[in-house]
Amino acid sequence: MHSMQALVLEDLIINNKLNQTLTNKKVGYYLGSFDPIHKGHEAIVTTILNKKLCDYILIYPAWGGDDYKNRTDLKIRLKMLFSIFKNNKKVIVTKLNPLNLQKKLIKIKTEYIGIIGSDLALSGQKNETTREEFMSGAIVTQEYKNHTHGCIIALPVKSFVVTIRNGDSIENLNNKIGNRKIIAKIETNFGNISSTKVRNFTKSKKSINSLVSNNIVNIIKKYKLYKN
Repeated sequence: MHSMQALVLEDLIINNKLNQTLTNKKVGYYLGSFDPIHKGHEAIVTTILNKKLCDYILIYPAWGGDDYKNRTDLKIRLKMLFSIFKNNKKVIVTKLNPLNLQKKLIKIKTEYIGIIGSDLALSGQKNETTREEFMSGAIVTQEYKNHTHGCIIALPVKSFVVTIRNGDSIENLNNKIGNRKIIAKIETNFGNISSTKVRNFTKSKKSINSLVSNNIVNIIKKYKLYKN
């Protein structure tokens, strides 16, 4: 049934349902490389929705154009996201670039909640300039319209949900990142899974069935990813 499919942002726009769907809602903004998306990512999304911390979650892959990582082609990572969340009507997926994402969403009366890892929360606390710009809704310029930096600043986040990685403690943050509150801390049973681990297992020909869903296994095989 159509009502059980993930919300595709472009479909909401075309059908003039964007405002009525997102106005006065809490939307999680979950940004990451998702290279590949693994069971830990999935568990975070499910946990946040089950706890009703967010009405919807916009899961958004880093676009690249930066010096951080040599990522898999964006089109393939989007295929992964769409394949995992196609039956989850509380997850929003989109192919819009950061500039167009901002243009479409910035005027809607929506409360955005940043979903970030404890490593990012801890590192962000050390740099005030980076912290204040992060998920601030600062204008995305043409220079960053297809760039990870554009993703990082595109939406104005009011508060954060922090996912705790194994061994991390964020107690010293006093439930804040700068002036913005941490409203929840999430731990899952998949805290020892990382995208790096999936890539390394694939490269060394170890089974990744316990790390990623079958859809992702099939996409990795189809596109012969992470061999080198």
